[in-house]
Amino acid sequence: MTQTGTAFSKLIKRYTGNTYNHISLALDDDLAEMYSFGRRNAYLFFYGGFVIESPSRGTFKRFKHTIAKVLELSVSEQEFEKLIDVLGEFVMQRKRFHYNFRGLLKARKHIDYQKNQHCFYCSQFVKHLFEKTGIIAKNLLGEVVAPEDFALIEGATVVYEGLLREYRAPLLLPLGAIK
Repeated sequence: MTQTGTAFSKLIKRYTGNTYNHISLALDDDLAEMYSFGRRNAYLFFYGGFVIESPSRGTFKRFKHTIAKVLELSVSEQEFEKLIDVLGEFVMQRKRFHYNFRGLLKARKHIDYQKNQHCFYCSQFVKHLFEKTGIIAKNLLGEVVAPEDFALIEGATVVYEGLLREYRAPLLLPLGAIK
């Protein structure tokens, strides 16, 4: 979960009252690639859709004071493989997907709105992935979901909170390396 401090994210924060107003999904500890729905151009918030984000490029690079809360959630091998497959569809068809601005506005009033299957806002997208792959039960988080709701998933663990640019993946040592 992140809060960049952009004018748009400040507006969302004011509107929702939440500390974090964006969520991305990373498949590994280093966060080198994170998948979400957001701005496709670091300078144009209204040009949005499916994005592959990184702390070292794009919006996160431009907004160096982005704060983050990194959650970890264990999944089965089968769920992980399904997740890779579903994400692959998004990556291959990325130009077909658009940001769900109308859905984001209606979410504040607890109204679920999705114009079509190619239109998401960030937390709607992550919820869709988790439900489609069986990581969470359908509507476990309710119809309308905000980034901070994902911290409520059973087994979700906070592994870092602070500036995104200062995040470092845990150092994993090979078995037998510690004597």
